[in-house]
Amino acid sequence: MSTPQKNTRKLPSFKFRRPAPIDTDDIHRIITHRLHGSRPVAWEDDVSRNTLDTEPFENLPAPSKLAADQFSNQKRLATIEPLLEDRTLQEMIAKDSWPIPCPEDREGYMPGHDGQYWLSGLEDYLKICKAAKRYNVNARSVFDFGCASGRVIRHFAAQSDIPEIWGSDINRRHIRWLYEFMPHTVKPVFNHCIPSLPMRDNSVDIISAFSVFTHIDTFETCWLAELRRILSDDGIAYITVHNEDTWKAIRKSVNDKTNRLVQSIMKVDENFADTLMGDMPDTKTVYRFCQSGPYRAQVFHSNNFLRQVWGRFFTIEQIIPLHHTRQTVLILRNK
Repeated sequence: MSTPQKNTRKLPSFKFRRPAPIDTDDIHRIITHRLHGSRPVAWEDDVSRNTLDTEPFENLPAPSKLAADQFSNQKRLATIEPLLEDRTLQEMIAKDSWPIPCPEDREGYMPGHDGQYWLSGLEDYLKICKAAKRYNVNARSVFDFGCASGRVIRHFAAQSDIPEIWGSDINRRHIRWLYEFMPHTVKPVFNHCIPSLPMRDNSVDIISAFSVFTHIDTFETCWLAELRRILSDDGIAYITVHNEDTWKAIRKSVNDKTNRLVQSIMKVDENFADTLMGDMPDTKTVYRFCQSGPYRAQVFHSNNFLRQVWGRFFTIEQIIPLHHTRQTVLILRNK
């Protein structure tokens, strides 16, 4: 029997360096920065908002109890009245007996103008109904993605007999408001910014999303795939975006300190006023104004990008410029 050979191969040598000692003040500074600087204090707030909120609500009167002059906006009424068909505005106001959330609980929109806030939701509800009628959608289920405290879905609850009215939002306080004050036909879901919805395949006939994809800087295609999954074969999606038409429309608002869209971008891009005077980039353009948590960006989509990317998930039936104030509406159907 032969004697086993010894392994004479030299192993590589390593030199280990002892790290320099860290001053305790440096440790305290690093921990403080991690906890209170660049990161939310609660981990849930990095992917959602107000996860542990329990503060009581301070509501405002129901539309049916507001003074008539709260609803006197001639420009908005001119858009709403042709959509009413055989109904009257007074009848629709009388049907809504639920409180209106205070401005802090409706994303800060229209403080002091509660009737106008209500009318804005009614206008979008009626526009969705018109689109559904055009595409022969007999809705048994609707879903408002990014529903906030029900600006739109309260009208589905008050004005329609649709038995399933879904809404989701990354702000738990909004969702809590809905299940405390809306009827049981409304099914509020608290979600996070990672694409996932607890809803069955092909189960929703109308999907709406107002000012949602205008803020999604990452995971956009995952969200598109998720919406495609739950949309019924005969249903429609009604989604707003910032596109070239938005770009042109906001040029005159460069010096308007009340324009939140323009001002939020100018805080992170000091050259935005000059950039806005030229053509919008022919792609997806993201202006991110914070690095952690949701609500961190303004996003623009060119029509070519929408056709090239979104068109892989949906058939784009219509692109309706500035159909939601400065935002453009897309009507989408499953391929």
